[in-house]
Amino acid sequence: MRSPPESTVDRALASFQAALDGDRLAHAYLVVGSLRDEALPFAQGALARLFCRGVVRPCGDCPACRQVAERRHTDIVWIEPEKKSRVVGIDRIRDLQHVVYQTSFEGGWKAVVLVAADRVGEEASNAFLKTLEEPPPRCLFLLLTDAPQAVMATIKSRCQRIVLSSEPDVLPDPWRERLLAILADPGPQGLTGALLRSTRLDKLLSELRESVAEAEKAAVADDDEVSDETLLARIEARYRGMRSMVVRGILLWYRDLLMCVSGGGADCLRYPEREAELRRAAEALNHADAFRNLQIVEGMQRQFDRNMPADTVIQGAFGQLNG
Repeated sequence: MRSPPESTVDRALASFQAALDGDRLAHAYLVVGSLRDEALPFAQGALARLFCRGVVRPCGDCPACRQVAERRHTDIVWIEPEKKSRVVGIDRIRDLQHVVYQTSFEGGWKAVVLVAADRVGEEASNAFLKTLEEPPPRCLFLLLTDAPQAVMATIKSRCQRIVLSSEPDVLPDPWRERLLAILADPGPQGLTGALLRSTRLDKLLSELRESVAEAEKAAVADDDEVSDETLLARIEARYRGMRSMVVRGILLWYRDLLMCVSGGGADCLRYPEREAELRRAAEALNHADAFRNLQIVEGMQRQFDRNMPADTVIQGAFGQLNG
């Protein structure tokens, strides 16, 4: 009888165990996946391995394993969004900072599990960042999220990423198809075509922001405790995350163009359903141009991170892109 296939959570836990055995644990991990089905099971498994007192870890029977499973271990802090506001506020992070720098109750590891890390407000994120920059010794941070694009970039940069979902950053439809339609239709040659495409993309982003705002407002329609400031922060964080998905979608398109120029087959493409359009566009490119396109798109995200206006970023990029 065949053994059941190993899941991504199982593989991630095996890697975590190897790092723990080799004294190579990072101090912080961004765990990307479905919270219920992937990220939380990984966190429970990782903590059991960290705190278990059995001969073979995790044994599942020792007091530590049972306490981890029941979320009552004294050296583990669980942080989740507040039920009404659905965000993690600054007060909760300040309480955490006070706790993590204290000596552990059992004289070993301490751990912090931040559930829905994408729901940490801007002020709280800045405060939490300071803790990640100067972490206490033998303290493990597990940041769980199913929306990594909405986590502050500087926080992500302090974490080692564990991806449990196969495509965590894929732009959902109908936005994905609209983006591909823009990229597949270069329009007239020269600056006119570049301006038309940048105008269409700028419109897509504007409508995307409106859609995000409507969804977030609907989510708190009956919650009087969510302030306008909190709502605006949530809208902005979600929009920035979706915008990053758009940039990633553009990057994958130009990566496919490079694959076509390099002679790659359909199995190398992220957009195989657009192979015909990609190969037509690739006919006008050489390898240097195709590689330069990737560098230009990567620069778009850096410019967005510096809060440059969207129309300026888009027009500047599409005025330089080939194909």
